[in-house]
Amino acid sequence: MNLEINTTKTYEHQNNSTARVTIHYGGTRSGKTYALLQWCIVQALTDKENITIVRKTIPSLKRTIMKDFRDIMIGLGIWDENSFNSTDRVYEFYNGSVIQFVSTDDAEKLRGLKSSILWLEEANEIDSESYFQLQIRTTKKVILSLNPTISPYHWIREIEGAQTHFTTYRDNPYLERTVVRAIEELKVTNPKQWKVYGLGEFTTNERAVFQFTQIEWVPDDADFVCWGFDIGYAQDPCALVAIYKKGDRDLYLIESLYEKGMVTDDIVKHLRSCVKGREEIWCDSSEPRLIEELYRAGFNAKPVVKGRDSINFGIQVMGNYNIHIPKSCSNLVNEFYSYQWSVDKHNHVTDKPEGGLDHLIDAARYGCMMRLSNKATAAGKYVISIR
Repeated sequence: MNLEINTTKTYEHQNNSTARVTIHYGGTRSGKTYALLQWCIVQALTDKENITIVRKTIPSLKRTIMKDFRDIMIGLGIWDENSFNSTDRVYEFYNGSVIQFVSTDDAEKLRGLKSSILWLEEANEIDSESYFQLQIRTTKKVILSLNPTISPYHWIREIEGAQTHFTTYRDNPYLERTVVRAIEELKVTNPKQWKVYGLGEFTTNERAVFQFTQIEWVPDDADFVCWGFDIGYAQDPCALVAIYKKGDRDLYLIESLYEKGMVTDDIVKHLRSCVKGREEIWCDSSEPRLIEELYRAGFNAKPVVKGRDSINFGIQVMGNYNIHIPKSCSNLVNEFYSYQWSVDKHNHVTDKPEGGLDHLIDAARYGCMMRLSNKATAAGKYVISIR
């Protein structure tokens, strides 16, 4: 079978890669996703391969990469509707090769997947545990593709031995001139977006929920407010944050704990090393038994009150402050970089944050809601009219 494929530089990068893991950073319309799909299809046609393509959610799979896959196959004249199982999202080629489209929503399914080639599209949306479970079950190539909006402490930046490539819209010769002009207009209209989507350079996330500043350490004259504690165990870490405030505008957050697999004795031991006296610890209210155990151990542990839309309420409270985080708090910095507003099926930004990598943020939110909201700061204050 002879196929003629028009592709971009990313195809060449991947085809020539000698590393097991290859990371492709690309600005908008760089053509990286389309080229990597073409590469996967060629591999499936050339040898018998079991290829897994991953995104965080099923809706994002369907509206992006699965649609492009079908379009490419039709364009090549090799699409067979009977070969595609839409329920399981699996396409089987005539030679026995398989391309399956998988989301990370189903943690148990990830542990059973076996692949010869693994591709994580928008890999910055995927947590390190899912990556670990997938890559240890992959025998040949591992591919990651994403926009360069991840934090300096993101797990992707810590992958050793990977080949890394950067592409921009200039590496896609098939773009319409009107699209090129629209991208280049960002130089003037939005220089920050231009860095990411035009130049393919690392910068902060445009959909980030919070803006924050990295500092060396909390100033000595900042006042301690409370602790925030998000409770985890096997899948999620226990996350403890110390909250400080200076004046009416500056909020300081310190990561104290970020660890999985902790039982009550482990938590108590850690709290004794950092909590002083009767300092308040505002805890995830979904674990009343643990909160009671901490209280009986001598800590001033309290359940957070979660009202309607408490997540956005907590975000609003925190957003009233200039947030400062020490550089040494790498997990907290990473979460703040990654925590972003979700998008709808039309790719419009919504007012709901994406969940997942938000354990320390949740902990901070608990404390801020209970101690720094208008209701909390007004508690105990009375207006008395005397006639």
